[in-house]
Amino acid sequence: MWRFFRDFIIYGMASVISKIAAVLLMPVYTNILTREEYGAMAMLVSVKGIIDLVSNLNIHSGIARDYYENSINRKILVSTGFWSILTLSVGIMLIMILTRDFWRVTVLGLDEDYGLSFLLLLMTIPAGSIVSYFSILTRFKKKPILFSIGTITSLIIQLTIAIYTIVILRIGIVGFFLATLISEIYSIIYFGFVNKEYISFNFNWKYLKRALIFSVPLLPAILAGWMDSSLGQILVGKYISLTDLGIYSVALQLASVFTLIGTALNNVWSPFLYEHYSESGFQTEVKRLFLTFICVLCLVSCTFSLLSKEIITLLSNPNYTDAAVYFTMLCLPMSVYLLFPMASSGISLSRDTKYTGISYVVGSILNIILLLITLPVLGVLTLPISLATSRIITYLLMSYITKKKGYLALPNKFLSLLIITVLICFCLVYMHVELTHRILCMLVINAAILCIMNSKLQLVKLIKNLRLKYLKSNKN
Repeated sequence: MWRFFRDFIIYGMASVISKIAAVLLMPVYTNILTREEYGAMAMLVSVKGIIDLVSNLNIHSGIARDYYENSINRKILVSTGFWSILTLSVGIMLIMILTRDFWRVTVLGLDEDYGLSFLLLLMTIPAGSIVSYFSILTRFKKKPILFSIGTITSLIIQLTIAIYTIVILRIGIVGFFLATLISEIYSIIYFGFVNKEYISFNFNWKYLKRALIFSVPLLPAILAGWMDSSLGQILVGKYISLTDLGIYSVALQLASVFTLIGTALNNVWSPFLYEHYSESGFQTEVKRLFLTFICVLCLVSCTFSLLSKEIITLLSNPNYTDAAVYFTMLCLPMSVYLLFPMASSGISLSRDTKYTGISYVVGSILNIILLLITLPVLGVLTLPISLATSRIITYLLMSYITKKKGYLALPNKFLSLLIITVLICFCLVYMHVELTHRILCMLVINAAILCIMNSKLQLVKLIKNLRLKYLKSNKN
């Protein structure tokens, strides 16, 4: 138990540091780069997500699934995964480099100014795939300290080079992708050394087939996740403008702080679920947890939304204040996404994971349809609205399946509290209400949410009981 929590904290710190660093770098990027350059950088980063998916076919998850199997030769298994991913990713890189003008101009609509940045992006394809594979192996070797040292050192290298090339040398977003490539080369050397005993000139077609049988069925869900988070950005960059995409990217970067809560919840929820789901009071306990999460998400969304203009100005500059409207609406899909582990509980317990993929795909199809229909009408605002709609539908589908399987019935009526809170905040930000009035509204809304929490969860009574237990323990 102690080792579990120790590893959880160490792995979590590496993730938290990288997220915080990304947010803190916003003032550097937004004050040096133009909004168009910032938008182009966000667009290329989004493109890299789908390229990475194609270049490794999620093979690393299949290798990880068999890592602890006693009947399998671990050294041959790991080497098979390494050579498979390396061959596939290098092949994809060479093909895309030879046809890079087609992808850059025809597909993405980027001019020659971003040619070198796109080339550097393509060069990171095999490096990123191998780094991802090695980092997973390091986690499975239960080396959290080595993992964190490598991850944080790589981050420091990337940030140092990016800041030097962008701020000092003023070479634009080329510096960002150059820094990414160099940091990934370092990571290959570091994590390769950590896992050197498993890398050899061995290959087994049977092991590769086993890995693909496990990993390929997961690709639709991964692809759907990419479409939800990245496709809209590419469409905005190509059909509206890179400048508008740059503004939206600031909102998206700020909204990524929700993932810090999500990372902790994902790590804690599964052990809690598998350990207690058969207990008699589990349903009641989950309802209390669900309402607690909903109210906390309401408080966080309300507070950050109604102060978003000032936060964005502080982290960037006044040219990006329009991002506050997008950020406010993004609070809804980001919050709903954090509830996915609860909604998919029955699917996990029943091992019928195909329903997870189906739910994701249905939500993504709806997202794409809304993007294509409303993008010409609503512009960039379409992205957070369609994303929110997609994730709510995905959540409701998984929640329905969980209930249908007889494991858990979530009190989804409280989800309306989150939706109403975000919509009220959106109206206030969209109408450019003065700061003093927004603060007053924030206090009123938060007070109402706390009253609901107290009424449903009896917080005052709970605090009194905890205080009595504390005093009693001190007496003893």
